[in-house]
Amino acid sequence: MCEKKNIKKNFLPFACFWLISFAVIIGRCFYDLNVYLNGDTLVYNSSQNSYDYLLHLPVGYTDFGSSRPLLIFLHGAGEVGNDVRKLKKHDPVHYAKGNVPVKDFPFIVITPITPVRQWQPKKVIKLLDEILDTKGKRWSIDQSRIYLTGFSMGGFGTFDTACEFPERFTAIIPIAGGGNVVKAEKLKNVPTWAFHGNADKTVHYKYSAKMIETMKAANCKEAKLTTLHNADHRIVKNVYSKPEIYKWMLNKK
Repeated sequence: MCEKKNIKKNFLPFACFWLISFAVIIGRCFYDLNVYLNGDTLVYNSSQNSYDYLLHLPVGYTDFGSSRPLLIFLHGAGEVGNDVRKLKKHDPVHYAKGNVPVKDFPFIVITPITPVRQWQPKKVIKLLDEILDTKGKRWSIDQSRIYLTGFSMGGFGTFDTACEFPERFTAIIPIAGGGNVVKAEKLKNVPTWAFHGNADKTVHYKYSAKMIETMKAANCKEAKLTTLHNADHRIVKNVYSKPEIYKWMLNKK
């Protein structure tokens, strides 16, 4: 009798271990299936030298599939703060959903938040490096296809960051922003597609126009500006709901 009790007592920890392991595996399988069918958005805290951010996995994503392009979105002044969750309703993922076919939106999307009214290029790159170092393999990021986009203050941040670190980005899409024309030639090999409403009273149209004009004069590889006629500053939904911009990015490798 004592021997049987000892066997049962010794077997119990192993049984618990396997039951817990089985539950974890089943839970992970359900999670992976949900991501594949619906995508997912995760909240991450970064280091003090960088930004907290959302990481979005696209519909159809699997850990064992092909690597995915990375899209970084820089928000505008209206979203400045510390609550990264509020960005779920203000990023390209939100505007593309229901408007852009799944096949045209294969991106892993990083949406950082800044607590101050200015994007710092060095901190954006610090975040990118952290993600590639810690998440690059886990989330199957294609490090040869990294795109940067932003709206308003984020449009300025897009130009500024790409000018400081042009070798880090495959292409950029600044919206209702502008940049330092003195540095425009640094984007010589960075395809750029800007958008701006010519009735914008918040950020004047001339800021995008002058930047693209200077890039063209410097014989940059590709620099174009789409003018939204009679449109004011509120063009973010109009732009990010267009399948064409995502197709354009994906053609840049």
